[in-house]
Amino acid sequence: MAPKRDGLSVLSGGRVALGKLVAATSVLYTWLRGTVTSRPLLKRIWHGVVGRRRRTSVAAVLSAPIAAIVTGPLVAATYGYSRVEQWVLGTLNATDPNAIAVIGIVVLVAVAAAFAARNSGLVPTIGLTMGPIFGIGLARYGMMVEHFSPSKLHRLFGATGMHFETVGPLETLGTAVFLACLFGIPLGTVGFTLGTISRKISGLFGRRRNGTPSKA
Repeated sequence: MAPKRDGLSVLSGGRVALGKLVAATSVLYTWLRGTVTSRPLLKRIWHGVVGRRRRTSVAAVLSAPIAAIVTGPLVAATYGYSRVEQWVLGTLNATDPNAIAVIGIVVLVAVAAAFAARNSGLVPTIGLTMGPIFGIGLARYGMMVEHFSPSKLHRLFGATGMHFETVGPLETLGTAVFLACLFGIPLGTVGFTLGTISRKISGLFGRRRNGTPSKA
């Protein structure tokens, strides 16, 4: 019974620590937001980086890992990582464009643009695009891949040593992070730019309809 009580106490202590961390983060966010938004220029920068609505930005950030968890098993159970990789590379290199890859890229940019147009916030916008791409990288877990490991004898005769290995968790996470940064950041930035432009244009036309002079 003693170990069980110890386990419960550790779990309870973890929940308390997590609650304190969340509370401290909330207080810090509120203080920082109040300090920054008291100045017009810093307020615009704050909205551009974090977003105009806190709940919307938090929901976007929290949806990224959920999208990754859903996308990973879905890709692994359907087309597989290797085929998706071929589609994306063929599309980006213009050697063998694939409709599914093009649609996926367009959807990610469109979602990012719609979010940025409503809420702004470069960080949560990029998080929206990085989540599914991170999930595609997770689909690589358990694959059999070729690895190059030349021995001294191989190097002496100019031969290569190839062997097959199963992709483990560390390599999977490393690949997922790399892919999320390589593709998610540019796609999120493009979506953020398009969303910001559309919001500016919409605001300009809205002021003209209301007879309000536009700001320079």
